[in-house]
Amino acid sequence: MKEGVSEESNEDLIIRELSTLREKIKELKEERTRVISEIRDLKKKRGEILGRLRGLKDELNKLRETLNNLKEERSLLINERKDIIRRIRELRSRISATREVLNSSNKVSKISIQKLRSRIEQLEWRIITESLPLEEENRLVKEIMKLEAILEKALENIKLREEYKELRAELKSLIIRLNDLSNKILKLNERINNVREGIGLVKDEIGKLRNEEESLRKNIQENVNKLVSLSEELKKLSDRYAELQERLKNIRLMRRKAMEKAIMERKRRKALSKLEKGERLTLEDLKVLYGETE
Repeated sequence: MKEGVSEESNEDLIIRELSTLREKIKELKEERTRVISEIRDLKKKRGEILGRLRGLKDELNKLRETLNNLKEERSLLINERKDIIRRIRELRSRISATREVLNSSNKVSKISIQKLRSRIEQLEWRIITESLPLEEENRLVKEIMKLEAILEKALENIKLREEYKELRAELKSLIIRLNDLSNKILKLNERINNVREGIGLVKDEIGKLRNEEESLRKNIQENVNKLVSLSEELKKLSDRYAELQERLKNIRLMRRKAMEKAIMERKRRKALSKLEKGERLTLEDLKVLYGETE
């Protein structure tokens, strides 16, 4: 009697523990589903951030390439500007020297070239056509030489004035080009500053996204660790649940076998009693007795 009570008590304990285990397993499975969903959402967010990071890195590379191109273009313009400034200085020096020569020959510049040539031709004609005393002829020759020297200086002065005009025109052209280069360099500086500012903004955005991605990665890892822990706990509880189910099955099987044995024993005793009394035995009685003999 006590053994039966003990088995029933154990069965109740097992049933209660199985019920508790079912609730815990259900809760853990729900929690595992929630964690899996959380991991899926976090991975999706992380994938989106990684995609944005790739896009920003491409944009950063393009901005850096643009910056290098602008700086190279600016460097070429600066070198050209330096060369023009050097040429302007040289031209101003030549113009100044030419102006000094022209200023020193103002008197010569006022003399008419045509008059000088006409006077020389007259004097040469007199020497050729007239019979002049030697002294007069020598005087005319000296005057012709003097006039030719003045004519030569006048012609040189005209040439120098043309050269002066050309130098001034070239100087003006270089100054216009210098101003144009300066404006281009200023605009390039502005574009370079804008690109640098853009690079800074993209870098800041990349830094923020990297921090966010790192936080998500850690969060994912924490949830993965949690999932592993839940899976291990679920396995332990499931193993315990299976073990208890097996124990419960064995207890019930043993009780059923004991009950069947007790029933068979009662039937056997009844059949033996009928046999002893000489009563007619049924087929079931014979089976019980035959089974017992077996």
